[in-house]
Amino acid sequence: MNKFVMGAGIICVSILLVAGLFAHKKFTGEAHFVTSERCAECHQLQHASWQQTLHPKIFRPVTSDSDILGDFSKPDPAVTFKKEDIKYVVGSKWEQVYVHMVNGEYYPLTAKWMVMQKKWVPYKVKDWKETPMTKKCNGCHTTGFDPATGKFKEFGVGCESCHGPGSRHAAHRQQEQSSLCALCHDDARATNSKLGADIVRTVAPSVCGQCHTRGKNGEAGSIPAGTFDFPVNNIPGDDFTKNYKQKVSKNDTEQKFWWGFGISKDRHQEFADWNNSKHAQALANLQAIDETRGASCSQGKRDDKCMNCHSADYHLAKEGMKPTLDTAKYGVTCVSCHEPHGLDKQAHDEYDNKCGNCHLANFSSRSGESSKKPHAPCPAGKVTCADCHMPRTVKTGGFFSLRNHAFRIVPPQASLQEAIPNSCQNSDCHQDKPLAWAIKEFDRHYPGVAKKLLQANKN
Repeated sequence: MNKFVMGAGIICVSILLVAGLFAHKKFTGEAHFVTSERCAECHQLQHASWQQTLHPKIFRPVTSDSDILGDFSKPDPAVTFKKEDIKYVVGSKWEQVYVHMVNGEYYPLTAKWMVMQKKWVPYKVKDWKETPMTKKCNGCHTTGFDPATGKFKEFGVGCESCHGPGSRHAAHRQQEQSSLCALCHDDARATNSKLGADIVRTVAPSVCGQCHTRGKNGEAGSIPAGTFDFPVNNIPGDDFTKNYKQKVSKNDTEQKFWWGFGISKDRHQEFADWNNSKHAQALANLQAIDETRGASCSQGKRDDKCMNCHSADYHLAKEGMKPTLDTAKYGVTCVSCHEPHGLDKQAHDEYDNKCGNCHLANFSSRSGESSKKPHAPCPAGKVTCADCHMPRTVKTGGFFSLRNHAFRIVPPQASLQEAIPNSCQNSDCHQDKPLAWAIKEFDRHYPGVAKKLLQANKN
């Protein structure tokens, strides 16, 4: 009887060991994509919130009529296809592009629906064949895109678009929870600190910038430079600009994507705008301050407390894990204002509290300090920080609907010179007044500032 029990025990242990060996296979080889649904098994809150953002809706297959927002109830000369021809949709808020398959490639159909304006407009009518989405779009509109094959793991921008392939992270999580793993790893449930970095966790602006930019890929192995309109073989958080030729204002000679004023006029350029802003240089400027002069925010000796406003990796780090002034890497980055999972609904809402966390409310304008003028002449509660400092200069959906991310005031005088939308007659502000009135009022409240702003942006 004892021999029988002993033999059965040996068999059970052997089975467990074999099962353990198979489980270990998950940790070997290169990490691979597992999709957002796998992430949802542990991160239910983030997953549920992310589903309500625009990211998962940026490219998806049609599963019901409600996915198609365009009005097919009456004929329109721009629409030369049937609703049944639409197999995939791109976008859901400002405009919606419709997609079908031709010889195994995704191509746009020749009309798009302006969601906010509720109208059809022609789209790629003559050059739709020159817009294969595999080369023009899918690197940013899908998750787990493989430039060698053109295939991808998941429609839309999923968890792994920002966090990288999640197979090892998921396997480590299983190890922490598995009683089988605990036979050998007695501390596996307590901590995964010994497992190393199994997924990307960073506040680097390049995570968002890899898609919120325009340009062409650099040479990458067998992939020639200029093949794709997005970075390829890029790890989220790495500096993608090293192997990517960005479209910036200096090389936009026809001013197709940039205003002569030096800020974006077309979408997908937030990263380049931000990169030219003071937010991007916030940490570097703090580190460069001569300690004998003190930091301007505290009027005293600079210290780590200054980084609450000057460094994203500092103010977003947990207590006990915060970097020092010397080890911090980033200034004010995208995630300083945008909660990436949509948990605070900040991605497209505009609240002053985000700015007010660092920019104290009700301070005097620099030009009016001597006269104690308020920072803005507009009534309190009628205008936000973004209305003046992030005017809507970027067109999508058929009108200027997106804010610039250069964080620059555009004075009315710039509209006269460049035809760019200005801060005063923006976001439904003073649109009923003539431009000459706006120029006069701006000069009255901010004497001499328009000239300085125009000169600064030329440089």
